Amino acid sequence: MRSYSESALTSALFGHEKGAFPGAFAKHVGALQHCYGGTLVLQEVNRMPASVQQRLAAALSDGRLRPLGASHSFDLNVRILATSNQPLNEIFQANSFCADLSKALGATRLEMPPLRERVGDIPALSRFFLSIFQQRSRTREVTINDGAYDRLCSYDWPGNIRQLRSVLLRASALCDGDALTADHFPALNEWTIRTSPGDLVTRRVPDEAGVEIYGADGHLRTLEQIEADVIQLAIGRYSGRMTEIARRLRIGRSTLYRKLNNLEAGPLTDRRHR
Repeated sequence: MRSYSESALTSALFGHEKGAFPGAFAKHVGALQHCYGGTLVLQEVNRMPASVQQRLAAALSDGRLRPLGASHSFDLNVRILATSNQPLNEIFQANSFCADLSKALGATRLEMPPLRERVGDIPALSRFFLSIFQQRSRTREVTINDGAYDRLCSYDWPGNIRQLRSVLLRASALCDGDALTADHFPALNEWTIRTSPGDLVTRRVPDEAGVEIYGADGHLRTLEQIEADVIQLAIGRYSGRMTEIARRLRIGRSTLYRKLNNLEAGPLTDRRHR
């Protein structure tokens, strides 16, 4: 939504009559009218200018829309799927989302976890995007090998699915062969997570009854050993969701990943009784 000016966005949604404003040389049917009886997806609705949000809220509440410069209105019959790139509680606190529009849209609310918490979806999403690229460009089919999947699944994806799509689009455009490999994703090297959540949750974690303070020799275990057990316990407790684990431990995500990479390999029992 941020790529549109306020007037352009209003016209794109509601349409306009010829001569409604300078440059309106012809009538334009807006998306709300064009999608009559169907579904309209509004991405990043929280980025809409406040005036457009208010106008949309009024149209949805009234069930009528009036194009710019028109003397009459039309019935509004469209299902709207509105997305936000921020949690709803945050955009409400920042006053970037009109309360009336929220009420008008709020029939059903869906919350999509970030891609880093849905690593298992990355292979299917990658295949889907690659098939779309192939269909649109009418080029050869490009597959993706296991090494590339490992690279994609170990990345944090702060830009979520949109970033995944962009990365795959660039890689497929530069691919000379028939398959994408890890080498086609050099931009991910700096931020690659060397210890992936999927690997961590399969490792043995301490009993949730508590973390042992004393070792088998009767002496206190080191802080490093106890910390390792606490982190492993948190990984199992929160199913490898690194953001939640870092929040619960009150440390930064980068600190958490550094500690994970420093953990010794092998079962925890081996470290306790060596």
